[in-house]
Amino acid sequence: MIMEPKGVKGFLAIVENGNFEKAAKKLGITTSALSIRVSTLERIIGGKLLIRKRPFVLTETGNIFYRHAVQLRDLENSLREKIEKIAC
Repeated sequence: MIMEPKGVKGFLAIVENGNFEKAAKKLGITTSALSIRVSTLERIIGGKLLIRKRPFVLTETGNIFYRHAVQLRDLENSLREKIEKIAC
């Protein structure tokens, strides 16, 4: 299973911004492009992450995925900071 970083970041943006429109705006993409990213991510992981209604609702899989995606983002940020420190 290879997850596209854009799909994970898109999913995080939806959850953290509260809706598709705000998340898409923050990412600088259309809502349909964001929806495609999340649909692709759902297909890759083999389960629905959220129920698309207003407001959206995270599924059980979505809740679990969200917690791990936040950890992945934090790990990526930490790694980036450490590399920047030794590169300078």
